Amino acid sequence: MNKFDCLSVLFLYPQKNIIEPYKNCAENFGLKLPELEDLQVEYTRLFINAYPKVIAPPYESFWREKEIYGETTIAIKKLYAACNLDTSKNWHDLPDHIAAELAFLAYLEGNDTIEYQDIKARLLEEHLKAWVDKFCEVVKNNTTLEYFKNLSILLEENIYED
Repeated sequence: MNKFDCLSVLFLYPQKNIIEPYKNCAENFGLKLPELEDLQVEYTRLFINAYPKVIAPPYESFWREKEIYGETTIAIKKLYAACNLDTSKNWHDLPDHIAAELAFLAYLEGNDTIEYQDIKARLLEEHLKAWVDKFCEVVKNNTTLEYFKNLSILLEENIYED
């Protein structure tokens, strides 16, 4: 797994069936992983539901358009399609979820053709770099777990260093 594979895993909902990759990725980054139940509670509070609104929706379209499944969602689907990828087959969330975009970035990192490197540059410049900083800032300022604060810092460092 490359660093973007690991970041993708760490932004998935933490469950028993993926806890080993979760632990391995957290360890690779030097993150101290809280107990599974604590992770689930905080993940849900930050990214899925909190009263009166979701604190940090993990979707590009929210951060760029203030709506879920907007034009940026369609644009990211077109980038996936340019690589013959279809998220509807094995992904059960929106295609502009942070974990999906990071998994796509990891996929592109593994292919050094000029076409894929151009798509990688577009993914970074036109998508991830346009919203990740705002998303991470909200996570860092609202999490109750040091883990999610540190994960957000890692995400920013890895997106904006390229």
